[in-house]
Amino acid sequence: MSLFDPEFWTSLTMLGYAGVFSASFLGSLLPFVSGPYIPPILIGIIAGKLEPIPTALISAAGAASGKLILFNVFKGGRRLLSKESLERLAPLERLIRKYGWIAILLTAATPVPDDVVYLLIAVGGYRNMYFWPLVFAGKLFITTVVAFAALYWSDLACLLVECGPAGLSPESTIIFALMSAGAAMVLVYIVTRLDWQRILTRLSLHV
Repeated sequence: MSLFDPEFWTSLTMLGYAGVFSASFLGSLLPFVSGPYIPPILIGIIAGKLEPIPTALISAAGAASGKLILFNVFKGGRRLLSKESLERLAPLERLIRKYGWIAILLTAATPVPDDVVYLLIAVGGYRNMYFWPLVFAGKLFITTVVAFAALYWSDLACLLVECGPAGLSPESTIIFALMSAGAAMVLVYIVTRLDWQRILTRLSLHV
């Protein structure tokens, strides 16, 4: 049974809250894949075994912890950048330090793959001490929505979120993740080649 097998994620429900945390943590370590930790929340609550509020809190904590590890992996990519690229990025880094929290919070609160945004934020040198609380807050929003949807509107619960690998074949999931990763790499390359001082000056954004 692999991480891309839907049965793997649903089987974690048997572990209760520990399974929810494990699903959220492991699911968040899969780069550019959307929400594989959602099915354990749905199944655990619909089956009547788990309470919505603790489930949402535990799932959000697991997801934020996994994303923090992935974020630091992305941040390690800065070491591959040349001195010239880092100099071009300096104005963007200052902009990210001011407003990056908005992008982190909003993307964490949605079921779409958020790693593209986190990759750019990491390349921009965003600080770890702010990253985890922001991701936790965003994930807590979506896990709470899913948890209470499962409790009161179980028939509609899966329509509110993209259930990731639970709704796709392993092959489709891998292909989608690779395509997202490829697009992210191209985007990072473009970002590191741009003259951000000139761009921000033209946009009248002074950082």
